Amino acid sequence: MSSDILLNVEDLVVRFAVKRGRGFGKNAYLHAVDDVNFTVKRGETLAIVGESGSGKTTAALAVARLVNSYKGKVELNGTDLLTLGDEDLRQARAKVQFIFQDPYSSLNPRLRAGDIVREPMESLGSMTEVEKAERIDFLFEAVGLRPEQQRLFPHQFSGGQRQRIGIARALATQPDVIICDEPVSALDVAVQAQILNLLRKLQKDFGLTYLFISHDLGVVQHMCDSIAVMYMGKIVEYGPRLDIFNAPQHPYTRALLSAVPSVDKARRAQTKRILIPGDPPDPVNLPDGCRFANRCPAAQDICRRDEPELSNGVACHFPGAEL
Repeated sequence: MSSDILLNVEDLVVRFAVKRGRGFGKNAYLHAVDDVNFTVKRGETLAIVGESGSGKTTAALAVARLVNSYKGKVELNGTDLLTLGDEDLRQARAKVQFIFQDPYSSLNPRLRAGDIVREPMESLGSMTEVEKAERIDFLFEAVGLRPEQQRLFPHQFSGGQRQRIGIARALATQPDVIICDEPVSALDVAVQAQILNLLRKLQKDFGLTYLFISHDLGVVQHMCDSIAVMYMGKIVEYGPRLDIFNAPQHPYTRALLSAVPSVDKARRAQTKRILIPGDPPDPVNLPDGCRFANRCPAAQDICRRDEPELSNGVACHFPGAEL
């Protein structure tokens, strides 16, 4: 594995048992994440995008060991997090931190802002109280909050300020990877831009590595270096940001991109809005072949029969086909 790869995820499977029928019916399994592979280079951002139910957040939770994986490998700096016992896992968790979607529910309402940022540092055991206080001061300044605001409670902050507290909390343990789970979707559009700009500035200043989860390609287009597009637990397209935006190959990616507004008149004129008909298949009783076939305007018999492999960055029998 290349030394610049910080996070390496191989063949990750997360499944949940679902009772079928009454009484002693056999368990069926919902494969929320199904043989997913990706890497994140140190100091870069990988965005995992897809609509609700695609498995993107579950994949992120599995990386942080916040949900159990059925199988696979999650290597951080060469250490497989999925094999760690309690104490080793506790220390490793300090290296993987979350910025959550909802700044209203993700902060403890009974704690003052300074104590919220202090909390993750308590598990480190290697910092004095003076060092913790200095780090909290430093982080409040880094995320654009005033020192005196450490004494306030979450309800005394706006949504954007609460998310800044959440970002400071994520930075507290100097993590290797920060997982940003839809970090701006609950915020007003004007505040979204401020938070995204802050995340980019912090990444540049501190060399941060982000795993960025979003349903909105418009949000990630200026944030990420690479993109993985997920549908029904599978990665259907994966590659550098410019490749995905300039020449998307999978019909699902093209449909998602066609919904992204653009200020570029030429791009607007070239982009045809692609609507995705129908509903996703039953995740507990998946059909043969491609999981997108029942909604894909380019689907042919082979698509309904054989599941496509992810090859050259796209899992499609007819990449780039006319839609």
